[in-house]
Amino acid sequence: MYKMSLLATILCAILVTPAFANTDTSLSTSDSSGFYIGGAVNKTELGSDDASGSESATGFGVYGGYQFNDWFGLESNFFAANVGEDDFDVVAGALTFTPTFTLHFNETFSGFVKVGFASMAVVVDGYYDDFTASGIGFTYGVGINAALTEHLNLRLSYDMSKGDLDIDEYGYIDDIDAEIEQIALGLHYQF
Repeated sequence: MYKMSLLATILCAILVTPAFANTDTSLSTSDSSGFYIGGAVNKTELGSDDASGSESATGFGVYGGYQFNDWFGLESNFFAANVGEDDFDVVAGALTFTPTFTLHFNETFSGFVKVGFASMAVVVDGYYDDFTASGIGFTYGVGINAALTEHLNLRLSYDMSKGDLDIDEYGYIDDIDAEIEQIALGLHYQF
């Protein structure tokens, strides 16, 4: 978790420094309502209360939503990463649905929080065994958004999805209490 926090702090510093030097007043977020869609590169970490340690890897995601007004919107986010090691593949991912609440700091920067539901899955392709664990959980997240142009936005976000994942292939294995967290750097287009 320390590495994820350090990465978020470094990315915030990199993003904030050049943005404060921008004095172009045409970059306005005053009309931020409408649809948006984008993609992200992320650092995804899979952990569980049932196992010691966690695995992390770089992954990708897509997100989009509708902003009803300056402070409220609905968003969906899909992200996944292969967090496995040499002998086996472990792909962890989530599809989330959340209302988002936004606070505009100025014409360029805004912050947001979100909380909602997540459909989570972990797919294991091992040397001896393959199985899929899936389930519904909850998710929450925070982030900052920087308006680069009238329609193009850069964002840095942190998301945590938690839930009990069922393994249907094996009756003798209990459910997995999984946590999938990501730090993502995304770019989206506001229609």
